[in-house]
Order: sequence, then C-alpha cells, then structure tokens
Amino acid sequence: MKKRMSKGKKIRHRAGRRRRRIGFICAACLAGALAVSACKIVWQGHDRQVKKAQNSVKTSDNTLLEDLAVPLTSIKDMDAGTVIQPEKLNLEQSSLYFSVQEIDEDVFQYINGKSYTENDNISLQDLRYLKVLHYNYDHKIQVGELIVNKKIADDCSHIFMELFAQEYEIQSMYLIDRFWVGNGVDSDTVSIENNNTSAFNYRVVPGSDHLSNHAGGCAVDLNPLQNPYVKYKKDGTFDKYYKDMEKYLERDSNEPHMITHEDPAYQIFTKYGFTWGGDWQSSKDYQHFEKK
Repeated sequence: MKKRMSKGKKIRHRAGRRRRRIGFICAACLAGALAVSACKIVWQGHDRQVKKAQNSVKTSDNTLLEDLAVPLTSIKDMDAGTVIQPEKLNLEQSSLYFSVQEIDEDVFQYINGKSYTENDNISLQDLRYLKVLHYNYDHKIQVGELIVNKKIADDCSHIFMELFAQEYEIQSMYLIDRFWVGNGVDSDTVSIENNNTSAFNYRVVPGSDHLSNHAGGCAVDLNPLQNPYVKYKKDGTFDKYYKDMEKYLERDSNEPHMITHEDPAYQIFTKYGFTWGGDWQSSKDYQHFEKK
C-alpha cells in the first residue's frame, strides 16, 4: 500500500510542480521570443536584399533606356550624317544596316528638279536608294546614303558593307541634292569641295554635251578631295581646277584617304566588276568607280 503524504509534503509537492510548470512556460516563451527576433532579423536582411535588387534592376532599366543598350535593328529612318555610337549597333550583324529600296515619295520630292529631271534615258524605276554605314574621318560611325542604278544596287550595298567591315574612312555620303546650286555640273563641284561621296546625278560630263555615267546611276565618286579629277590643257594648266587638288597629284605620297591599286576601295570595287578612273589614259579620275 502506498503511503499517504502528510499535508505539508503535499503542499510542498504541489508548489514544486507549479514552479516546474512556470519554468517550462517561461522557457517556452523565451524560446518563442528568440525565434521571433531571429525571424525578424532574417526578414529585415531579406527585405534589404530585395530592395537592393529592386534598385539594381531599376538602375539597370534606366541605363537601358538612356543608353539604348538594346541594339538598333535598322537605320532606314535615320538621316544621312547621323553619328551612331558603336554600342547602339549589333556589329556582329552589320548587314542589318545596309538596305536597298525603291525611290519613295519622300526621296523623289527631295531630288525632283535637281539631280533628277524627267528624261528619255533613265526613270525612277531604274534607280535605287541605299542606306549604309561608314566610318568618317574622325573614325566615328555615320549614316550614309546613295542613289544608284538598280543594276548595280546590290553590288554597291555589298561594297560599302565590306568597306565598313574594314573600317575604311569616308568623309560623308549625302545625296548630291544637299549641295544643289542650280545645275548638275556646278552642284557636283560643290559636293566635291565638301569631300562628299556621291553617285547618281543626271548631268553631262563637264565641258561636254554628253551624259556622264553618273546620269545613269552607274558611277560612284569616293572621297573626291583626296582623289581629284585631273586633266591638263595643252598649255599644261588644269582643264578644271578643284579645291586643293595640287596636294594630291603625287599618288605615291602615302597621304591618308588617297586611292591607289593597294587601297581597299580599289580592291573591293574592282572585285565586283567596277573599273577605276585612276587607270584612264587621257585623264585621271581618282575618285571615280563605274560599272556599265
């Protein structure tokens, strides 16, 4: 038989159990408080990381918007002469930026009555408008434009694509209408003296009454200041003088941008079946490439 506890022992026993129960409760509360505190610390750290990441994304997004980190896919709507930063281009697919188009209404309105007039020799349907990229003389990437005959349009697009790939420098490439002063011959002179590369211009050969190959869109004049047209009269004077042309008569002087047989422009144009005016006999037209 179990022994009965005395009244005093019972009281002390119950008090002990209460103290143990209170201890257990306090320990549980303390553990819970510590757990909550730890969770709060972890969450605050997580919250800071989330906010940091959000700020990082926001900054990244702002940078993308400001710097156009997403490459351009076309330059068709860009004006000739526009300089583009390399990081805005997909240079591994530079062919995206070389296009051949029919003459649209905007281009027609720009050239009508200037480089193009109604005639019996060539129609708008025979011509194509090219957009290209080139490096200018500051070695910055710049938008260029040309009008050429549709028979040589694809060749010209590939030629300027290859020149661009070699980072070949061309001062500027505007339609000759930008320099229009009333007639094709004088406008060509102004274009040359601005060192502008051009192609189509419905005009005659200077000093003659027969049409130039430029009138058919079958010739390109490249960097004309450093590559002048040279023809002498019987008295030894220039048949036609162009700005600074005397500086570029010695073709082995190794001056920058002078076209020779070793120059990439000569090698690429002739690869596509063009002939060079620098090989002419009675005169020299160092800027001139043509394909009939």
